[in-house]
Amino acid sequence: MAPKTEYSTYDRSRRAFSALQKQRLEAPCDVYLPNVLKEPPKVVPKEAIPASAKDAETIKGLFPATYDTPLVEFAAGDGSGAAERKPIKVGVVLSGGQAPGGHNVIAGIFDGAKRWHPDSEMVGFLDGPHGVFSGNFVKITEEIMAGFRNS
Repeated sequence: MAPKTEYSTYDRSRRAFSALQKQRLEAPCDVYLPNVLKEPPKVVPKEAIPASAKDAETIKGLFPATYDTPLVEFAAGDGSGAAERKPIKVGVVLSGGQAPGGHNVIAGIFDGAKRWHPDSEMVGFLDGPHGVFSGNFVKITEEIMAGFRNS
């Protein structure tokens, strides 16, 4: 059976919030955002970190696709090139179990994609990795995301 390619309807959005949830939802999340992430960061390639000579072949055998890959660091972006950016589509999946802080990680990815280009989209796979294989996903909108920020 082929996986689905259309968005599922998401009808589990939150409608009632406790006083604590309301206060968390009003918290200014950008206060905690590192400066390097306020604009899309610049990618700064660095030289690969060599493996010790005695372990090099073992590591290369275990990680053939990434062995000797250059190190990458991120530096603060200056917002240049924003006019040339095209929307991106990002998919997120968690393990399907408890994930403390997972909602805020997803919110950060969502916000970053929207900062990259306002028309960018994010899809969330439901039921953990099984959702990837079965095509069980939803388009995450600002309305859906608002119900999970800081929760």
